[in-house]
Amino acid sequence: MIKLVRIDYRLLHGQVVFAWTRALDIDHIIVANDKAAGDAFLTMSLNLAKPAGVTLDISTVEQAAEKLNGGRLDNKKVMVVLGNTAETLALVGKVSGISAINYGGLPQKEGATQFGKAIYLNAEEIADSKALKEKGIRLEMRQVPAHSVELLNDKL
Repeated sequence: MIKLVRIDYRLLHGQVVFAWTRALDIDHIIVANDKAAGDAFLTMSLNLAKPAGVTLDISTVEQAAEKLNGGRLDNKKVMVVLGNTAETLALVGKVSGISAINYGGLPQKEGATQFGKAIYLNAEEIADSKALKEKGIRLEMRQVPAHSVELLNDKL
């Protein structure tokens, strides 16, 4: 069962991932990121960053969708972490039942507009986010569970 879908360009980021896994009692994390899935060093680094007692899959978006749709994770409390809006939109197109996405960190870059404390979106990311919104998905900006939710839906 998917408990959280999160966009964070850092993928598994120290205290942030620990806060979410504790707050939602997560026991399995899927990093759905094509770059990470093909990079042995990044895969090793991500495995070192995961909380103890939590299993981790580092997969392409396609592989992640297959795992999420395959039934073997139905009894797990799963957090899916993606690095960008394009891969998130692709995953949502392949996996049904995603009703909310947590925007945790998208970096400042040229041509980007700030939408939240750590959320900067360029034109492509805004278009992806609008497409997610049009699918009826709640887009929440929140770095850690202790912060209050700010809806990106209202700002697009």
